[in-house]
Amino acid sequence: MTTKTVFYSVTGHSRTVAEGVASALNGPLFGLSDRFTAQPSGWKRAARRAVRGLDLAVLGTPDVSFDRGDRLVLVFPYWNGAIVPAVSGFVRSVSLAGITVFLVILRQLSGGDELISQLADDIVRQGGTVEGVFSLRTLWRGSQRLRSLGGRVGRHIAEEAQGVPTSLQELLENAIEEEIEGHVRYLQLIERTTRKRLKATFRSFSADEAAHVQMLQQLYRAYAGVVYEPHGGAAASSDPLKVLDDSVVLQELSASVQAERKAFTVYRAIAERYPSQPDVVRQMLSLARSDLRHYRHVKGICNVLSRHQSKR
Repeated sequence: MTTKTVFYSVTGHSRTVAEGVASALNGPLFGLSDRFTAQPSGWKRAARRAVRGLDLAVLGTPDVSFDRGDRLVLVFPYWNGAIVPAVSGFVRSVSLAGITVFLVILRQLSGGDELISQLADDIVRQGGTVEGVFSLRTLWRGSQRLRSLGGRVGRHIAEEAQGVPTSLQELLENAIEEEIEGHVRYLQLIERTTRKRLKATFRSFSADEAAHVQMLQQLYRAYAGVVYEPHGGAAASSDPLKVLDDSVVLQELSASVQAERKAFTVYRAIAERYPSQPDVVRQMLSLARSDLRHYRHVKGICNVLSRHQSKR
């Protein structure tokens, strides 16, 4: 697992900070280049032109490749406007699946929140996970001070536990598989009971699980660009000899209780993990509420059936 630092710099400030970061991490350093990085004079005019997107055709992307578990530190300036195209262009040109990303933004005083949100969105769509954001002020700070700040950021990142993060796309894939399993489980429960009220309840739950799958597929397509192909198979027909056995129904329901509990917990965790993605937060909280209702309802049915079993 390697931590790689990538920077974009016109005035030299971002380069200096990135050098401090890479030195503290003892990792490789890469620079993004365009027609403005070689023009230190008149940098304000260059910045305005770069923000307008005039540099996209000549973006020089370093030969950077990532393996799962690697970390990326991206150092870039804030120019009182939109994100620098060279930075967003780089993020959109590489696969960040299983990569932990740290953002280091340089600004004179304040601002840049919209820029961070936009860049975080690009990183998530590329499969990456934003683990931390560092904001450094450059006003009245010389090269030595900036390099020192970079070193401090690098040491902080070095202390962070390393691992292979699960991307949003992978979390959605797992959620789709779990919802399909739930759908199949409720279809089997419909066959395993002759109680009309339970059949109606299980049909409702099965329809809800199918709707959840569609909702998750739409979200997955928005981020991955394709529809996810589930691995789960079709529901197997139940054994007719077990149709009238409430103990079998109770056993299956116990598995559903655990699955629904896990589902609403996972959805809440995803919503908390991706606050920069409003669509994700909204959908995850909606799914969490639905599965929480299922959990409470199924647990109540389990309690009733358990009491009936104990009286026999």
